[in-house]
Amino acid sequence: IQLLLIFALMAMVFAAPAPVPAPAGNDPTVSVLRYRNDQDLEAIQRAIIAQYEKTGGTTQVHAPQVATVINPASLGIHF
Repeated sequence: IQLLLIFALMAMVFAAPAPVPAPAGNDPTVSVLRYRNDQDLEAIQRAIIAQYEKTGGTTQVHAPQVATVINPASLGIHF
């Protein structure tokens, strides 16, 4: 019976989830930004740039680029 008790206790210890470390104050985060039109997007960009510049950062704005959509089947690549 003692062996069974030890086995049960060991199983409980190893089955317990690992503790999750507390996040540091400067861990990176991911945000999902939703906008309805180009004006909304521009307003969001201006707000982000203003927040970044308050911390002493510099901003470079590049012209948006457009990528064409290609159907992978048209390339003749078979997986």
